[in-house]
Amino acid sequence: MKSLSNPTVFCCRVEENLNKLTKSEKKAADYMTESQEKIIYLSISALAEAANTSEATIVRICKKLGYSGFQDLKISVARELVTHEELIHEELKADDNTSVIIEKTFNGIIQTLTMTKNAQRTIDMEKAIRTVSEANKIIIIGSGNSAAIANDAQHKFLRIGLDVHAYTDTHMQMIAVSSLNERDVILAISHSGSSRDIVEAVEMAKHKGVTTISITSSGISPVTKKTDINLFTYSQETKYRMYALSSRIAMLAIIDTIYTGVALEKGEEAINNFEALEKALIVKKY
Repeated sequence: MKSLSNPTVFCCRVEENLNKLTKSEKKAADYMTESQEKIIYLSISALAEAANTSEATIVRICKKLGYSGFQDLKISVARELVTHEELIHEELKADDNTSVIIEKTFNGIIQTLTMTKNAQRTIDMEKAIRTVSEANKIIIIGSGNSAAIANDAQHKFLRIGLDVHAYTDTHMQMIAVSSLNERDVILAISHSGSSRDIVEAVEMAKHKGVTTISITSSGISPVTKKTDINLFTYSQETKYRMYALSSRIAMLAIIDTIYTGVALEKGEEAINNFEALEKALIVKKY
């Protein structure tokens, strides 16, 4: 972490635009200025709670300071406070050799999986497994970096005969959700929990009586505030990065856990579907 001896661009922007901020916005901006090393790890919901303000106020501050949004502000601050190596991986340095890269990368993944496993709430996982198992149709949504996780989840659930569809295009997500009803389930995947498109899709699903499940990194976020069942990954990774590394592996582990639980609940039905699929795919192998 770099020194804060020199004012960041964010501090300068606050100083230059003080006359544009309301009294409540100035108070929140003061907290953000004093807590720059903290805010790069927070979601917008967690920051609003810590600053005793609203998400809308945080967004207005960002806009008035010339940022496109909170994520833009966070990345800007992180670029000044965090070294280039930390942006790639928190534990690596530029002069680390390949053996060290292997050691630190794998250790980071193992640590994330251990933290995530130990922090899982059995009651929430049981609800997720039961909800998916009993669903008429399952829609999985994930955008950007979470798209691969959504597609992986679809692949697994299809193998045990579930009616499941993954959508990574934001327009297709809304189209798919519009046809759901109270017998269906939506699984929303977002590392930051702050994707506006995911939140909007979840909100539409909620209005239609659809049960909603989320998989995000730990902590309160716009997504988790909307969903019925929240499953979390836990990691030393920061949320200012656009791309999560070890947290992605933890998300896959959560998907595998749900898949295994549903398969056990389905019993013979799941086994028959799995065997039928294996027979259908045998012609694709030598």
